[in-house]
Amino acid sequence: MADVTTGAAYAPRGDRRLVYVSDPSSIAIHHLPDPVGEHDLRRWIDDLADAGMDTFVQEAYTQGWTTYWRCGRFDYDARLQHRRFLPLLDSGVQPLQVLLDQSHKRGMEFLAGVRINDNHGHVSVAQGVGAGARFLVDNPHLQIQEAPPGPYYKLSTPLDFTHPEVREYVFSVVEELARTFDVDGIELCFRDHRYFPPGRGADSQHLMTGLVRRVREMLDALGPLRGRRFLLGARVYQTLDECHSQGLDVPGWITGGLLDYVAPSDVMHSDFNAPYEQFTRLAREGDCMVYPGVLPWSSVRMRRRLAEQPLSPEQLRALAQNFYGAGADGVSFYNHFVPLGWAPFYPMMLFGLDELGDPERVAAGSRHYLFEPTWAGQLGFGEGRTSTGALKADRIALKRGDSSSGGRYRLRVYEDVGNARRAMLLFRAYNLTDADEVRVSLNGSPVPDADLGRRTDERRIDVAAPTDPSSNATLGLPLVAKAPSSCTTFWFRLTAPPFRCGENELEVTLTESDPAGESDVVIDEIEVFVAA
Repeated sequence: MADVTTGAAYAPRGDRRLVYVSDPSSIAIHHLPDPVGEHDLRRWIDDLADAGMDTFVQEAYTQGWTTYWRCGRFDYDARLQHRRFLPLLDSGVQPLQVLLDQSHKRGMEFLAGVRINDNHGHVSVAQGVGAGARFLVDNPHLQIQEAPPGPYYKLSTPLDFTHPEVREYVFSVVEELARTFDVDGIELCFRDHRYFPPGRGADSQHLMTGLVRRVREMLDALGPLRGRRFLLGARVYQTLDECHSQGLDVPGWITGGLLDYVAPSDVMHSDFNAPYEQFTRLAREGDCMVYPGVLPWSSVRMRRRLAEQPLSPEQLRALAQNFYGAGADGVSFYNHFVPLGWAPFYPMMLFGLDELGDPERVAAGSRHYLFEPTWAGQLGFGEGRTSTGALKADRIALKRGDSSSGGRYRLRVYEDVGNARRAMLLFRAYNLTDADEVRVSLNGSPVPDADLGRRTDERRIDVAAPTDPSSNATLGLPLVAKAPSSCTTFWFRLTAPPFRCGENELEVTLTESDPAGESDVVIDEIEVFVAA
């Protein structure tokens, strides 16, 4: 039975609840001064510790470059934002060591993050420093030469992990990091466009597994020398199908004891509806923890409409409620610092995030769930598709001319609505006219017409802001993603039954179609409000 307080089938395991990941450049560009002093780094760590973070991950390798540290074996990041660390480095101080020392002083775990590939080559090219380290750019035969359809694949020069030289190079970076710094572990970040040529990922999984196993064995061998076991985490795609298609045998990594935690995550969007239980069911067979990703927005459409305003506290609580309901052990913050232009700004925007590490506090506050077509309007990988090729634009489409056109939308909401003061489901039907009539059901139970609210004058903000200005400008794509306009909004109160804690199914049927209606009816925005 599910816990009626948190909606979770299982209590979170372990003591780690909040993992905070810093990418190679965003904090350097937007938060740290130029030049960076040791005190600036320590103050940043103090902010994270004061905000309640348990684990801090600084990504320290990307595009073949080292970031926040320098050694003779590998090229240091040549991008402009990383030059602000040169005075410290030239004085013999490794910024990564400062971050590590201060994290330990403040009681936080410290992991070094390794981006297995990265998709920001076009940014460094625009800065005039090339697409990456010499190992990458001087060895075009080690790069993936083919690309799936979609202009965004042209923005980067990913290494092809089919080649043993590539796997050896990345392993040597991880080994150097682990041996040079007294880190608590390594996070392998698989967030990028691809690791193997198109169509060859599933058949190449054993190659990436060999690399992950080799890292695990190296860390295990090093552990006794440091008097503790090193952690190994992996940030991966949000579904196991995507992982397999990209060459990542995540189930094998989990059940084979290679990972201490896994963090299923999109690159920029928090997905309220992703099947996180796929990971937790596997992970709970052993000691692997699960920390799904908290990201700034719920969809391309949200980012466009609200000028990149990030998720609200009510929306973050709903996201965490679904994480814990699916069996997660905590949350991981990724790209949290991207919408820095919104008050209360960084680092004040860190404070309050600690609430998400406590399922009881999450359940005590009101929650607002968003179910949207995550990548709809994004053209870079094909309309509505993410970099894995997966279509992430869920919707119900009601076709005109069909006397009983209907559709279903599956949504996960881990709530005991019987304990809530009030719960409501809302959905928007685009292209619906006043002459159209619909029938609505939840989990097979019709919603009486008398209980169904309907209006055409919902007030919404739409600032039509750019969603990916750097990438889109580089490729000549429209800066503003398209979004539908006129809609009819429906809503009804949720009661149990028919609502159930976990997976629910909304069904909408077009029972009468306006003869003058020109476009099919689309329902792709559903919201659930829970008043605690």
